Amino acid sequence: MILWQALLIGALFAAAAVLLYAAFVPAPPDLRDAVRRLRHGGAVESRPAMSGPAWWGAARCRAAPPLARRLRLDRHAADLAVLDITVEDLVVRKVGYAVLGAVFPILLGAAVALMGGRLPVVASGPLVLLFAAALFFVPDIDVRRSAAAARERMRQAVCVYLELVALERLADAGSNQALERAARIGTTREHDMIRRALLDAEVDGRPAWSALLAIAERTGVKELDDVGDIMRVAGSDGAAVYTTLRARAQSLRTQMLNASRSAANAASEHMVVPVALLGVIFMGLIAYPALVRIIFG
Repeated sequence: MILWQALLIGALFAAAAVLLYAAFVPAPPDLRDAVRRLRHGGAVESRPAMSGPAWWGAARCRAAPPLARRLRLDRHAADLAVLDITVEDLVVRKVGYAVLGAVFPILLGAAVALMGGRLPVVASGPLVLLFAAALFFVPDIDVRRSAAAARERMRQAVCVYLELVALERLADAGSNQALERAARIGTTREHDMIRRALLDAEVDGRPAWSALLAIAERTGVKELDDVGDIMRVAGSDGAAVYTTLRARAQSLRTQMLNASRSAANAASEHMVVPVALLGVIFMGLIAYPALVRIIFG
């Protein structure tokens, strides 16, 4: 192998390792940014994670936001919000995956060269672009799939949260108190998100139900809109909302159950073709000896 090829492969591997490390290693919380978020009503700002050396954080601050705007990654804002990751994290992942895709054909050519063969330059160039472009879009697909699963978990948490809020209201708690006490009972990541939003609303002097509406708008989980609207009516008109909360929780449980049944039925239907194909292959294996005797005497 030529020396410059080995150096190029090593440099690409090092760059990919640094990018993946910055994308997946959680950053320590920044106190200044946390106070800024509290003052601005809990809005999730697009901010880079200050992990790694200082030069990497500075380069990330300069390069990631413009690249995110050029790629129009704001279309993933709701998905990123429900996953609690930043746009800069997605940019780093996309670039890291693209670098890995570009490295793979080079490694393939190096392996072929070590075995005595030679990969044509005409074939290696398109392979580099093809693999880099394919892996560049892998984080987008992963974000959409993970966001769909996170929204399903959020709906389940909202169903539990509705029941808890209803019980707090039954115990004569006020609207804000019922929302805050019910959020403190849950121990999941989704309940932590609700608790943080309620704390931000309290610090900012806003009613607690407005925090639920903000989460619903930011993450795309519309079921939180129902909780916020019900508690807004209870806070402004003093309406008894215990029955309404229980009915909405029951409706949400029924909706999720129907969705689970539909998914199970779809999975069962998808298994029909593989099972039928296995049956055809098995019948072919059984009939093969008889067909051979008939055809060849």
